[in-house]
Amino acid sequence: MTATHAAPSGFPHNLVLAFQQGLRWFAKGLLALALIMLAGLLAVMTAIAGLVIAAFALLIRMSGSKTESVQTYDVREDGEAITLEARRTPRGWTVE
Repeated sequence: MTATHAAPSGFPHNLVLAFQQGLRWFAKGLLALALIMLAGLLAVMTAIAGLVIAAFALLIRMSGSKTESVQTYDVREDGEAITLEARRTPRGWTVE
């Protein structure tokens, strides 16, 4: 024969179950808040990294040479047009 037992009931048992359920909800809430904080921190870190990269690019751009490379071309006095020769090199096109 099998004996069946009724679920325990009463004040102390219900209080312990309620307390355990409350702790579970509290733990889930803390985990959710931790995930939200982690996502926000990751977003802020990504934004800071982008700003650092942009600032470094501006620093490189501003620290270039102060003199501009001025190219001079031969001008013929007889009014004849100048023909430039261009050739392909491994680093791009070169005009001679």
